[in-house]
Amino acid sequence: MRLLESAPERYDFGIRLLSLGHIERVYRRVAELVRGPNVLDLGCGTGNMTVRLAQRGLSVVGVDLSPEMLAVARRKIPPGASVRLVQTGAAELIDHFPAESFDTIISILVFSEMSEAEQLLVLRQCRSLLRPGGRLILADELRAPKFLRRMVHNLVRVPLSLITYVLTQASTRPVGDLKAKLSEAGFRTIMEERNRLGDFALLVAEKRET
Repeated sequence: MRLLESAPERYDFGIRLLSLGHIERVYRRVAELVRGPNVLDLGCGTGNMTVRLAQRGLSVVGVDLSPEMLAVARRKIPPGASVRLVQTGAAELIDHFPAESFDTIISILVFSEMSEAEQLLVLRQCRSLLRPGGRLILADELRAPKFLRRMVHNLVRVPLSLITYVLTQASTRPVGDLKAKLSEAGFRTIMEERNRLGDFALLVAEKRET
């Protein structure tokens, strides 16, 4: 989200707008599902989720490609919190962290910005970075499963997509077959929660041992 990332003081407002005001509910639910003590926040943005988890006493690494976003996140970190911020892209995770470094990896509204090839690459890297039995939590826009719901989704999403493009000069698209991608990357989906339209989901997956 390039314009929001180049003006990170507007980022939080923009995310609330683009999520139709539901982002705080998503943050709360993700926090409930995290298992610690070591957590990676993939695409941490301005650090809202990173700080929330650190305040619970977890050791959190926040990763984002934008130095401007990380600068805002750094200002939010409370004294004494166990937080490390790393500037890198999602596809370069294994260049920065050893295998089996984390108990949980979370990613919120990140995979919808990736190509399908990137999604699978990042999922495989996440599996490598999780400890045995580690948990991956994804919250993102998915393709609605039923035709009528897809129609309603498109009626709502088209104007939002235009707003997104004006704000960011980038576009997102619903992630297709995410559970299948998780399985291919070596995960077992243990929970899925969708909104009423079925076009946004929170998935919890565990690292499957080979």
